Amino acid sequence: MSDLAALPVNLPLFEGVPAEKVPHVLSCLNATLATFSKHERILGRGEAQRSTGYLCEGRAQLVSNDYWGNRSILGEYAAGSVLAAEQFFKLNLPLPADVVASSPCTLLQFNLERHVEAKPCCMVHVNRIRENLARITLQMNADLLGKLGIVSNRSTREKVLAYLSDQAALHGSSAFDIPYTRQELADALYVERSALSHELSRLQKDGYLTFSRKHFELHRLS
Repeated sequence: MSDLAALPVNLPLFEGVPAEKVPHVLSCLNATLATFSKHERILGRGEAQRSTGYLCEGRAQLVSNDYWGNRSILGEYAAGSVLAAEQFFKLNLPLPADVVASSPCTLLQFNLERHVEAKPCCMVHVNRIRENLARITLQMNADLLGKLGIVSNRSTREKVLAYLSDQAALHGSSAFDIPYTRQELADALYVERSALSHELSRLQKDGYLTFSRKHFELHRLS
């Protein structure tokens, strides 16, 4: 999807905005669409963001690489996430890490601060979009706190069990697929891949779970 005319008007970003008003509001915001391939960098560490980015399609990851090339996945973005906000630029806050597409992505970019005040016909709808952005950002912050709770566990086993328990609750089922490859899961939990693979095998042997690639099923111990 690369055409604004094809953009769905039922996105959470537009909640409360009449469908027939969405194209006009996007015009007021100087909105554009950008597409990214898997593994392509969407936003770079240290870059100042002059616009707001909303992920319409696909998934992305917030990735940090240290001086020695060790990678950590700091966050996971699904469709409906806010990837950047121009308020970072106003506060002179650069991005702390790279945002990289983990699947083909479509990003809606727009500017809430400039030009809009000169178009009062848009303001009521723009204010609603601001409210939606704030709500989405609060939910993302809550998700981040949840991840901090997971990775704060000391052992690899505790981290794995906490993460999988959280995924089961998220999917509402004891059987589910996770969004990570084995290496990505290790990077997300801040553990070595070999230690992760060893612990998953132990957990399966101990009866906690069964798994195949990205598919997991949790079992209650009798």
